[in-house]
Amino acid sequence: MSVPPPPHPHGPAAPGAGPGSPWYPVPAPVPPPLNGLAVASLVTSLLCLAPLGLVFGCVALGQTAGGRQRGRGLAIAGVSVSGAVLLLAAAVVAFADIRVWTLPAPGDDGGATRPGRTTIASIGTGDCFDPQARPSVGDPSSLGDGRVELVPCTTPHHGEVYGSFPLTEQGDFPGRDRITAIARPRCGELFMDYALDPMAFGRLQTYYFHPDERGWESGNRTVVCWVARPGDAELDVSVRGNAADLDPAQREFLSALKPLYTAAALRPVEDQQNLTTATAWAHRMAQAQAETVRLLKDADLPGAEVPTGRLVAELEAGLPFWQQAAEAPDADVFLSRLRSVDEHNGEQHIRRIRDLLGLPLPAS
Repeated sequence: MSVPPPPHPHGPAAPGAGPGSPWYPVPAPVPPPLNGLAVASLVTSLLCLAPLGLVFGCVALGQTAGGRQRGRGLAIAGVSVSGAVLLLAAAVVAFADIRVWTLPAPGDDGGATRPGRTTIASIGTGDCFDPQARPSVGDPSSLGDGRVELVPCTTPHHGEVYGSFPLTEQGDFPGRDRITAIARPRCGELFMDYALDPMAFGRLQTYYFHPDERGWESGNRTVVCWVARPGDAELDVSVRGNAADLDPAQREFLSALKPLYTAAALRPVEDQQNLTTATAWAHRMAQAQAETVRLLKDADLPGAEVPTGRLVAELEAGLPFWQQAAEAPDADVFLSRLRSVDEHNGEQHIRRIRDLLGLPLPAS
């Protein structure tokens, strides 16, 4: 007599099992372990750590071959993403200007000794630069987005910063016209203090860089004053003056001319000129010329007394025409008075005094 099989601990025997055929449970298959490097490859590639992602992925591909470990799909994804990132980086390096934000090397005097890229709002007095975007014909003071390359002042350069100041009294953006009214006279005064003798460098043009409305909202309140030659001509020296290089007579003569030159630099821009601004400038010129005459009379200029007296006489003769220009009823009268002023500018006497005092003569 046969003995029935013992009951299965988890239930009846499997269907189809005949008498005398014992049945044992088949364990569920155990999945292969997940490869950690495959996971790391995908994670690091997504975190922009492409080189690590590529290495981890390649190793994981070898370890997951043949199904010994899971994660082959993750490794393939990690290798693909990392490879794409590295190819994109190679293209950027090949075609982009990677010097854009290279910091310039400063010299002992604070000026740049090695070229470097920065922004006009970040450079200081005495720095020489080339703008990344040349000033436009319509707006010669514009420097595009403000990115510039700092260069040593002893090499050809487009501009030189000679001063800056904050607009501290304005809350909301004051607008371009208001900034112009503040910046032009202030930059003119700073230039004379910086250059001391601008005539020594030939023709120069002063400009200023100010924040636009978007820059204003981000906290930029600084006006940067800079100087350049008109047009595309470049400077190859710094225009900064050093009072220690001047003798007393030279300093007195240049100080006497400072009021006149400062006011002259504020002549209205031709395409923005109207009779009101023109006569206001003429009034300022009359005051400045009178002050220059007073200072020249008090100056001690050994060896240059005769041409100094002649210069004083010429400037005094031109004063009434400045005053008449300041009161001109129309543009024709204004221009007529300016032509009369030009006949008494004393240019030949100024050149003679500079020669006698040992100051460099400007180009004719």
